[in-house]
Amino acid sequence: MADDVNNEVKEAEEKAKAAEAAAEEARKEAERIAKKAEEAKKEAAKKAEEDAKKEAEKKADEVKKAEEAKKAAEAEAQKAEEAKKAAEELEAKKAAELAAKKAEEDAAKAAAAAAAAKKAEEAKAAKDAKRAEKKEKINALKAQCPPQYKPVGTSAYFWVGILCWLPVIGIFITFILSIAPKNRNLKCFARSKLAYYLIIFIACLIIVLVAGAVIPEENKIAISNACLKIMNALGIYF
Repeated sequence: MADDVNNEVKEAEEKAKAAEAAAEEARKEAERIAKKAEEAKKEAAKKAEEDAKKEAEKKADEVKKAEEAKKAAEAEAQKAEEAKKAAEELEAKKAAELAAKKAEEDAAKAAAAAAAAKKAEEAKAAKDAKRAEKKEKINALKAQCPPQYKPVGTSAYFWVGILCWLPVIGIFITFILSIAPKNRNLKCFARSKLAYYLIIFIACLIIVLVAGAVIPEENKIAISNACLKIMNALGIYF
């Protein structure tokens, strides 16, 4: 009985020792885990700090690059403005040169036009002087001509021609003008018209004689009546 109790006591002591050893081992494991956790925490904090530092450096670099880009953009804008001003100045210079060139061309054209106008006026004045000189010569020659040989104007010939070609009365006017005028030019013109009348009269006489010899007797009366009607229509009466 006592042996059993001793055995149980020994087992209990062994179990207690085992429990203490297990508890010690658990405590050590807990301390080891806590240490690892602390190291992990420190590592995480260090890593976070490094990441934050890197992010801050990155943002600083981005800000720096943005400022540099802004400065570059401002420099480009300034260059563009300067180029624009230079282009405007060049354009203005070209416009001024074109205006000056156009003004020179206009002045040259005006000078050429003035020279041409002056030349035309001189030519016209020379032509008028030549015409006046010719007219003076003609008038001088007319003044030297005797009255019977003085030239007759175109209008005089025209109206005399109209009078000479009047039906019936024109023959008498032609005959009078071929005898009465003192001017031999007008007289010769009237005689030329009188010669036309004589030629026409002779031609008509020949035609009548030939027709009288050829045309049958029964048709002569009809032809003569027709001729009378034609002459009456022209205002010639017998």
